[in-house]
This record gives sequence, structure tokens and C-alpha cells, in this order.
Amino acid sequence: MASKTKKTKFRRRRKVSKMGKKRKAANRNKGTTKSKKELFGE
Repeated sequence: MASKTKKTKFRRRRKVSKMGKKRKAANRNKGTTKSKKELFGE
């Protein structure tokens, strides 16, 4: 049986790796550069 510390460290590491997954995926797919329309109007 794993120790409580080992379990906690694993949970924290897993949680950190999952954080921001949706945002990062959206950035990859949609990009972060604004369109010409957004930058200059029209």
C-alpha cells in the first residue's frame, strides 16, 4: 500500500499537469494573434 505522502504527491502532480488544458488547446486551435479587423477596425 502506498504511503499518504506518495498519494498526495501523485494527486498534486496529476492536477498540475491537467491545469489549463482547455485554454491551451483553444490557443493551439484558434491562435492568440488578433485578426486585422480586431486590430485596425473596419
